[in-house]
Amino acid sequence: MPKGCPFVGGEQFKLYAGLTAPPMQCDPCECQKATGQCSGVPGEITIGAGMCGAVGAPSLPFDGPGGWDGTCTNANALPAGAQCPPGSGVPCAQSITFSALPPPVNEKCDVKPSPIIKAGGTKITQWETGALACRSSLDTSLCGSGDKLCVPKVLYPYRQCIWQKGKHAKCPKPYNWELPRTMYPFQPKDSRECTACTCGAPQGGACVASLRLFDDAACSAQFYEQPVSSVVGDCDLIFPVGRAMGGKSVTDHAYVAGTCEAGGGEPIGEAVEDDENAVTVCCRQSYMFDE
Repeated sequence: MPKGCPFVGGEQFKLYAGLTAPPMQCDPCECQKATGQCSGVPGEITIGAGMCGAVGAPSLPFDGPGGWDGTCTNANALPAGAQCPPGSGVPCAQSITFSALPPPVNEKCDVKPSPIIKAGGTKITQWETGALACRSSLDTSLCGSGDKLCVPKVLYPYRQCIWQKGKHAKCPKPYNWELPRTMYPFQPKDSRECTACTCGAPQGGACVASLRLFDDAACSAQFYEQPVSSVVGDCDLIFPVGRAMGGKSVTDHAYVAGTCEAGGGEPIGEAVEDDENAVTVCCRQSYMFDE
């Protein structure tokens, strides 16, 4: 396309043909670190009068009171030397078994912030052909007759053309040297965009906390601390066997983040020529030499 119009009339318009508009190039979607909330206590805590996994060993409940939230309690406390069954000579406090914590609640992953929350991207619009239309001066003196309007002869690379709005299949003589060219504005009818980013539900998240045991009912003399989780329960030995089992608490709840799968950020829509503002251009053959 010529860079400018050398004629007195100046520029008429710039139009284009041969649209290339691939799908939107969408930025990848990402998720922030998962968040969740943890609370509660193991569903069941028992004291065993035997080693972990001992078959047939007596056990006693060591749960907190109803609705226990993990704060210090001496519910189901055992005095030192308690025997199971009473008078058997077998110490009750030999092992402690606890089930899993409640799973996380209110887990979610937020979309990682970007310049815009909706997935961003890049639109590529290219045209194979560009046309610069220049206004020509009309001059009655060139025709030798007062009832005609004539334009000066133009040399290559410029061509003498006429145009009409809309899409037309034929060109009038002598502007039918070639088939009519349908030209369009640079900006197409463009519905290309990227779908909004999303994040799926977290997978693999868990809760952890600390189970603490104390000699006394006021939870001031701790002798045991063991991690507990929402994944699986466990059993641990008590040392020395037969010791007092006073207070207990479940503290330091923490959420172990799961992972979320990002979705969205997919290209949709298309770009097409703006038919409503199409222009048909018909041209004469270029003059190579001035005669």
